[in-house]
Amino acid sequence: MASRTRVVRPHWFWFLLLDGGIVALIQFAYNKDLYEEIRDTRGEFLPSHGVIKGLLAGTAVIHAGEALVASRMAAARGLPRRGWALQTFIVGFPSLSALRKVR
Repeated sequence: MASRTRVVRPHWFWFLLLDGGIVALIQFAYNKDLYEEIRDTRGEFLPSHGVIKGLLAGTAVIHAGEALVASRMAAARGLPRRGWALQTFIVGFPSLSALRKVR
């Protein structure tokens, strides 16, 4: 089967929403001063610093797993593995949803 060159992008909203959350997790996990400043002003809503780091690690593992699944699905459909895997690693489930719709 000839490889098709199509990678369908989810709506930009998903990139903004999900990657914005990841950027926030990174900032809270690796900028202790920012974490403490936010905790001091709105602390009742913020999990512990260890939980924030765990959420970031879990997010990375989940996105890596989704990227692996996307790579395999794309290969089975004759689509570019690398493009689908990279996009899925970046944005996650909206990319997998778009991939499922491609025939």
